[in-house]
Amino acid sequence: SDVAGIRTTAVADGDHYVLNGSKMFITNGVKGDIYFIAAKTDTHVKSSRGITIFIVEKGTPGFSVGRALDKQGWRCSDTAELVFDNCRVPRENILGELNKGFYSIMRNFQNERTVLAAQSMGEAAKALEMTLQYVQERKAFGATLWDKQTIRQRLAMLQAKVEAGRQLTYHAAWLDAQGEDAVKEVSMAKAYCCELVNEVMYTCLQFHGGFGYIRESTIERMSRDARVQSIGGGATEVMLEEIAKRSVVVS
Repeated sequence: SDVAGIRTTAVADGDHYVLNGSKMFITNGVKGDIYFIAAKTDTHVKSSRGITIFIVEKGTPGFSVGRALDKQGWRCSDTAELVFDNCRVPRENILGELNKGFYSIMRNFQNERTVLAAQSMGEAAKALEMTLQYVQERKAFGATLWDKQTIRQRLAMLQAKVEAGRQLTYHAAWLDAQGEDAVKEVSMAKAYCCELVNEVMYTCLQFHGGFGYIRESTIERMSRDARVQSIGGGATEVMLEEIAKRSVVVS
């Protein structure tokens, strides 16, 4: 989340830049062929103004995949640590403008965060669909779980919350598509939806009982996969700060 705090450096050397440092939690880091690497190219200016993005190809001398990370969820997608040890990259591999990479990353964040909010609501809707079917079939104490008022009402409220999250995400996406400053609304969607999906998964797994806790059940995997939504692309706490900064009333 702290883009300005990037520590990987890129030092000019003739027609090349020499990259040193490491990157952690890189999606598809093991299987990727082309990497877009943000590095500090000017350490004498404000941190956000001295970042440049480079295109680095797999096999470039000095570039290696440190290790694949063993994650709780999203196990179908590899995540890795990348290492740069005097990795020489041609100057022509600069993506965008020199020292302007920070702004490109922040612009892309709005799209990424909107997508994660939408993905979370898709996951939540599917979990509710599965759970609604399960509780209407599962019998306990002489009746289906659906006959228990507390279960019906908790699932009904979660459906309402998911629909609210979906509409919030549509609104944020629409504002961004109009070219408006939608950082506040996108941050709201990201924070709300990515926390909500975990609330939904907790309840859905709970209503599946012991079956929901074993690895062969779909809801068990979904609950593990959903956990990262409130972390990746900007943690919930960062999103709330983005909202708060834009909520100050200037007198």
